[in-house]
Amino acid sequence: MQKCGDNFLARSYERHFNERPYLDHCCYLFLTKTIRTRMRMQSSFSTLCRNRIVPKEVEDRDAIDRFLDAAGQFESIVNESGLIRLERLDADQIVGTEKQAGLLDHYFSLSREDRASLEDIRLDPGEMRVGDKILCMHTLSDLDDLPQQVATDSRYERLSTDRSDCRLSYASPVGLLLSCDHLYNQFVFIDDPDETLRRFERSAKNMNSLSRYSRANAINKEWIDEFLNEAHSQGLTCVRCHCNVMAWAENYDDLKRIRNEVGSQLALMDCTPHHNTVDVPTLY
Repeated sequence: MQKCGDNFLARSYERHFNERPYLDHCCYLFLTKTIRTRMRMQSSFSTLCRNRIVPKEVEDRDAIDRFLDAAGQFESIVNESGLIRLERLDADQIVGTEKQAGLLDHYFSLSREDRASLEDIRLDPGEMRVGDKILCMHTLSDLDDLPQQVATDSRYERLSTDRSDCRLSYASPVGLLLSCDHLYNQFVFIDDPDETLRRFERSAKNMNSLSRYSRANAINKEWIDEFLNEAHSQGLTCVRCHCNVMAWAENYDDLKRIRNEVGSQLALMDCTPHHNTVDVPTLY
């Protein structure tokens, strides 16, 4: 921090922020090319059951070049917006070097230290440990867990007034507003939009046929028709989404408090939190 002088305001400013706790927050955006079968796999699938780890589609050089070109265009569009800026990671920043820990080192040790060391990973029934850290996981992967409407931002009442609004991200309760050590992951899968729309068309016909037997089928048919009308009229792309919050603590008392805190923060988003126990290693 640059010195502002020795006047009273400068000294008061330095005393106010001296040794004050702050949030260490980092965001990463991963663009991944995968295969269709991989996008539909369940958490019970293991790569160890395959006779070939690397899919043949990933070894297609032309497909890889097209993917890299699309990723470069995406980076240019985001940077030209002026709102946020993307910085592409190189191999050393991902894998790490002898003197500097990489992104994989930070993830496998659940630490942001520059000299992070690999920790033992322990898998027990209903519990997972990374070193001394005990993990807990909450997921949002079903539409029944979400509210009727989801917005990009919401009003933060604590910093808002009658005349001004403080707008924060919709996921801010599990982001910056969650005071414990945690990771918030959000996965967006882009399927074949034409196939997805055809599948919803068939579902709408089935709901229409069964609407005379149940009012719930008639309501679902109206929701599907509204979704199809909006997708066709505005040219929107159908995607699937999965979100999870991974938090950890070094003792069971703190873990219980953190688990309740994460659940309450998800409830503030009008979401139904789902606490995962058995499949935590697979989600990790």
